[in-house]
Amino acid sequence: MVWSIAKMAAPGSFQDVADGFQLVSSKKRRKRRENRHKQTTGYLGHSQENGEDDNIDLNKLETKILAAKEELRCSEFFSTVQEIFRHVKSGDWEKLCVPDTQGSPSTSCQCNGLRRTPSTCHQYCSDCGTLADDLQTEFEAVVCYGLGRFSCCVTARYQLAFLLLLRDVLDVPSSCHVYDPVFSSCEKLLLQKLGCQLILENEEGKRQVDSRTLFYMPHCGKPLYNNLLWANWGQQLHNVVILGNSLSNMALRCPSQELEKAAFYIHSILDHTKEFPLPNNFHFQDIFNDLSLHVFPASDIPPSLWQQTTEPVYDLDWQEEIITNCDKS
Repeated sequence: MVWSIAKMAAPGSFQDVADGFQLVSSKKRRKRRENRHKQTTGYLGHSQENGEDDNIDLNKLETKILAAKEELRCSEFFSTVQEIFRHVKSGDWEKLCVPDTQGSPSTSCQCNGLRRTPSTCHQYCSDCGTLADDLQTEFEAVVCYGLGRFSCCVTARYQLAFLLLLRDVLDVPSSCHVYDPVFSSCEKLLLQKLGCQLILENEEGKRQVDSRTLFYMPHCGKPLYNNLLWANWGQQLHNVVILGNSLSNMALRCPSQELEKAAFYIHSILDHTKEFPLPNNFHFQDIFNDLSLHVFPASDIPPSLWQQTTEPVYDLDWQEEIITNCDKS
């Protein structure tokens, strides 16, 4: 079930004049399987010939990422995201009401609204405040798949900045885990410097969790979502919260029979999902477009749904959307 809280703006494109990068809002399916390893992200992304970047100035890159983080912190977009998390935490679905605005600064940037314990805000934000304990979250970890080559892609850089901001406000500084098979060695070093924990092997999204975990998966391929659902299929699925591509939009774009055959777990959970679309109101509109927060309340799911437990296998067309362990060996 999709809880419509805002009119999604049409994705746009922008040019990062300082870096000289031109981003394109649409992503075309690769026609040739052998081109997959040239993708900026192993789960869908922008092209990059080589996985290494020895000439990257890590200090300069870190400065850009932290600047993007502070830009997001006081944006209307992030204020909206906090409202969604607060209502999801309280189960107050019906009261979600988010304005459709285009990136105007927030007049009350409540940076600590999602912390389990209040703390002072970073120095860059002057209008911060703390909220009541009953609005604080209970996430034990954040797992991020598919960021891509943030050293050379502006979109990935902002998505990483958003991850760092989520980690701060969710108060999981030592439990932020990241993986993308295309990360370069320099990018891995910077991620560790920024306090992220590197996942050391390609899990293909098949990570089981036994505590409340936010999976941040910006613009990843459908098999990755399907694998994650399969790995946690059962009553424990309520521990999984997905911030990623809209599952309902996936269903609209893919014929029902094809989705059921190729991504059984996505198809099966759709009617039992509470989905909250994020408004596309950040001023760069091709960074966070088509993203939703998905929760799977255990009380809403019939036990009969858990009977199918077969591990997913994908045909060639769907394999184009994910890098597997076999691909990287």
